[in-house]
Amino acid sequence: MGQFIREEGPASHAKKAKTPTMGGLLFIAGIIFSSLLPLYQGGFLPDEKFNNQAGALLVLAAATLCGLLGFADDFGKITSRSNTGISGKFRLLCEFALGLVLSLALYFLNLVPPVSLGINVGSEELSTISFLLGGFGQYIYLFAFVPFLMAASTNALNLHDGMDGLAAGTSLIVMLDLAFMLVVSGYYLLGWIAAAALGALLAFLVYNRYPAKIFMGDTGSLFLGALMAGLVVAGGLVLWFIPLSLIYVVETVSVILQVLYFKASKAYVPERSMSRLSLLLYKLTHKLPGEGKRLFRMSPIHHHFEAIAQEKGKKEWEVVLSFWVIQLLISAVTLFFFLHHTAS
Repeated sequence: MGQFIREEGPASHAKKAKTPTMGGLLFIAGIIFSSLLPLYQGGFLPDEKFNNQAGALLVLAAATLCGLLGFADDFGKITSRSNTGISGKFRLLCEFALGLVLSLALYFLNLVPPVSLGINVGSEELSTISFLLGGFGQYIYLFAFVPFLMAASTNALNLHDGMDGLAAGTSLIVMLDLAFMLVVSGYYLLGWIAAAALGALLAFLVYNRYPAKIFMGDTGSLFLGALMAGLVVAGGLVLWFIPLSLIYVVETVSVILQVLYFKASKAYVPERSMSRLSLLLYKLTHKLPGEGKRLFRMSPIHHHFEAIAQEKGKKEWEVVLSFWVIQLLISAVTLFFFLHHTAS
């Protein structure tokens, strides 16, 4: 089932229209299968504090459900023979709901770890959240921030997945870091899942690298985003995930800035006098005719760099390789400070 390429995407991507999609089903199956054996056997150590199967199963379940949501989106695009699947608002609502369900389940099973800059050091870390956000800080974190993180992570990975091997390559580097961090933190089963994801993505990248023989589709990108969010929440690594996911944050922000600048730069003469701020807000909140200016050649920002590279005679894989190197540097620095913190 071939991928449908969005019309506003790079013209060079038109030739990819017949590339098979939904390849995420392959590495999802590999990750789940690879994770079932240690989960079934009770983990590597008998200590339930470090090897709680329920938490690991919840993370896998949330990621799988997000993958099914992506599958529905991909299938909708194929049946409609366009690049529009299920409603964006509906998908966002489902992602928030899955994040909330995961958070509630972890909370009621007493599996919520401290949000710390290192290993699980006790409940004092949660008091820091309460101090920053007030007496209900823990509940704000669990029932507002965690659902937001689930939705943000899944959508960021989805936006990032726009070039051959791009999302698969950066994701496996992130999973490598998460596997180390989770094992050092004592969450061996979660670390095993991250390692399984690393292995599955390495195998998938053989066929997804330039020129891609298969795409992961929304099926794969939503699964990976949800898996990352679930692992860092269940493993207490949320604060470390902020620098680790910097590329995904930049990709998302580039889309937001592109849309805002495009709307704000449209020429429009209001019927009545308005202040500059009122006029700006009106432009941002209304669909106005005409063309605005673009802050980037194209968004997400990897397409901006792709357009510049093409003008200089560079290949798509060279841009992707640059992103891999940047993610590798970010991951190496993050892991260095994490290990330094835990050692101290």
